[in-house]
Amino acid sequence: MAACYFTAVFVREYTPVINVAFALIGVAWAAINVNSYPMIVAMSEGADIGKFTGTYYTFSMAAQIVTPILSGFLLEKVSYGTLFPYALFFSLAAFVTMTQVRHGDVKPLKKKTLLENFDVED
Repeated sequence: MAACYFTAVFVREYTPVINVAFALIGVAWAAINVNSYPMIVAMSEGADIGKFTGTYYTFSMAAQIVTPILSGFLLEKVSYGTLFPYALFFSLAAFVTMTQVRHGDVKPLKKKTLLENFDVED
């Protein structure tokens, strides 16, 4: 997604390549949206799922409130040329923050008996 934004920064007039970039950005954004919630659930303990999903949705909604205001200000006061650098900056910032997430792989708990591993009652 960031590579598409980076490419779009240098496009000065409309070309069909920009449509391909927009399509790839849309696919990448859909992949992020689809996988964000399952990642939070997988990384959380049972009692903390609500706290972490609430934090995720709070920051997600805050970004959806702030971005139109800030990008609109830049578009109006500077130029439309600020749109892709703005998107690139925040894509890279999101990538950097995600590289700081540390967790182990989710492993199922080993049950006491063989039948419990298959969720079969004795």
